[in-house]
Amino acid sequence: MQATARKVVPATKIGMEVYDRQANKVVTSLNAGQTFSSMSVVKLLIAVDRLARDDWALPDTATQNRVTRMLSTSDDALASSFWLGDGGSSIVTRDVQLMDLTDTKPPATSGEWGDTKISAQDMVKVFRYVEDELPDDAQNLLYNAMYHASETAADGTDQYFGIPDGIPGSTWAIKQGWGSSGSTAYYNTTGLLGKDARYVVIVLSSAPLGDYHALGRALTAGTAQLASVVGGA
Repeated sequence: MQATARKVVPATKIGMEVYDRQANKVVTSLNAGQTFSSMSVVKLLIAVDRLARDDWALPDTATQNRVTRMLSTSDDALASSFWLGDGGSSIVTRDVQLMDLTDTKPPATSGEWGDTKISAQDMVKVFRYVEDELPDDAQNLLYNAMYHASETAADGTDQYFGIPDGIPGSTWAIKQGWGSSGSTAYYNTTGLLGKDARYVVIVLSSAPLGDYHALGRALTAGTAQLASVVGGA
C-alpha cells in the first residue's frame, strides 16, 4: 500500500489497519500505532463525546442536526463551536478514557482541534465502539451522518478521496480528514465498509507540505489496494 502511494507522492507515510467485525480480527495493518494529526477525523471524537452526555440520551433536535452536519459535510465552524462549548482538549481526554485509546493525544495547542494525534489502531477502536457499544439511537445518528457524507465538504473540498474513490461500489460510512500542520500535509480516510458495516478501514497519511495537493490522490491509490481485502463490501 505505502509503495503504491509513493508512486504518486514519494515521501508519503501511511498508517493503516483493517478490522473484520464478523471474524473479530485485524486482517491487515501497517504502522498501525504511528500517530498522525487527525484533521477533521477528530469530529467523530467530538460527536461521541457530545452524545455520551446524559447516558447517551439523544440531545434536542437542533443539536442532533448540528452533529449530523458536522460529520456529513465536515463543517469546521460547527466543530469549533462544539470544541469550545464542550471543554476543548478535555473532549479528547474523555474519549481516551471512554474507549480505552492508547495513542490518541489532545493537540499541543488547545484550540487547534485538527492537531489531535490519532493512530490507525485507535481509530479502529473508535469505530468498533460506535458500532458495538452505543445504544441504537446514538449509533444510528452517527452512522447515518457518515453514510450520507456529501461529496463536497462545507469548505468546498471533494471529500470522496480514499475509501469512496479507492474502493468504488462499496457501501460505506466515512469520516475524512485533510489539512496541514506546520510543514506537514495530512489526508485521512476512515470508516465502515459493507452493508452490515463488517469492516473498519482506517488509512492515515502524511507528506511534506509541498505535496499537499497530490496527497489525496496518493492516499486513494494506496487505499485501492485494500479492495481485495474487503472484496464485495
